[in-house]
Amino acid sequence: MDFELSEEQKSLQILARKFAMEEMLPEVAELEKRPDGEDKFAYDLVKRGAALGFHSLGVPAAHGGDGASVLTQCVVVEELSVGSPSVSKVYSHNWKAIAGLIAVATPEQLARVVPAYLEDPLYCIGIAITEPNAGSDNALPFDADPAAGPALSAVREGDHYVLNGMKQFIAMGAQAKYVTAFARTDRSVPWTKGTTGFMIFPPHEGFEAGRLHEKVGLRCYPQHDLIFRDVRVPVEDRLGEEDRFQEGRRSVTNVGTVEATATSLGIARRAHDLALGYARERVQGGKPIIEHDLIGALLLEMFTRLEAARTLLWRTAWSIDEGVHDQKLARATKVLAVETLNYLAAKAVEVWGGMGVMKDAPVEKVYRDAIQLYHMGNTNQVNVLKALPHL
Repeated sequence: MDFELSEEQKSLQILARKFAMEEMLPEVAELEKRPDGEDKFAYDLVKRGAALGFHSLGVPAAHGGDGASVLTQCVVVEELSVGSPSVSKVYSHNWKAIAGLIAVATPEQLARVVPAYLEDPLYCIGIAITEPNAGSDNALPFDADPAAGPALSAVREGDHYVLNGMKQFIAMGAQAKYVTAFARTDRSVPWTKGTTGFMIFPPHEGFEAGRLHEKVGLRCYPQHDLIFRDVRVPVEDRLGEEDRFQEGRRSVTNVGTVEATATSLGIARRAHDLALGYARERVQGGKPIIEHDLIGALLLEMFTRLEAARTLLWRTAWSIDEGVHDQKLARATKVLAVETLNYLAAKAVEVWGGMGVMKDAPVEKVYRDAIQLYHMGNTNQVNVLKALPHL
């Protein structure tokens, strides 16, 4: 692997960095101040980023997108996440959703989603799997008991399926113009053998976005409940064969894992940069605090951990681009990045001292955002468990 980025990658990196620091960072800081219950989605920022190419970047060239490599996507996501992980996640989540759809959809089904996505800078895609009683059970997956896993039901009636139930914490659920929904078509078998995917195009009778969940971090990346009340879906909107949906989506698991990892690295770099900048300016004991050995050593440790996490991410992204899908490597990368992020965020607050916990201090937001990544791309514990069989 060559650690020297190509000229194209460097140009995208600079473009993303400029947009993140000059536009995303100040505007999202203001959006986050909106009261609970108000829409905080950064519509204008997302559109401007799309005009720069971020909307189409991760869509394969064969389907009309820019076809950026996984490594290139990671480089861009890290830069954007320094400015706002909320906005960065809009793009990377959509790339992940399209990759998942390509793995299971027919050409005719893809033609109803991908061109519309590429033409509309605010086209968002929902992935409806998590439910109140089905979180890590879905990810492990736990299938020893047919009662475990998703409970959203899909019953066939002639040339339609009727869906009933709800989903929880669905990213951009209210903004989505297309939703991939996981539903149980056979409750007599474990969910991995009795789940089917369906295409939902809001507005759709019986389907609606419910409660907006207010989070401590990534406050401009909305997550909603999705409600299904006798939602009739035609057979032609079924994704793949009945009861076999889980098999098709496994092929893109690693891509989704590194997407969350790159987001973590961007926030971690913001934590490092804030700590370093403050330590150079803050004077105590007659000199900048970076010149005190304890603070200097801490900053070096932060730098070392950040570089190590990025190196492992690039190694993982490169391997995926080379066609090697190593579950152990991808899972370990995500675990290391999230642990690194939360260590750096906590230490950045420590370097800032009493000011670090004040709401008008930028490092306070970093600390809140960091916590969110523990549960994106599966929990660290789930990632460890899924890596163990590959040791």
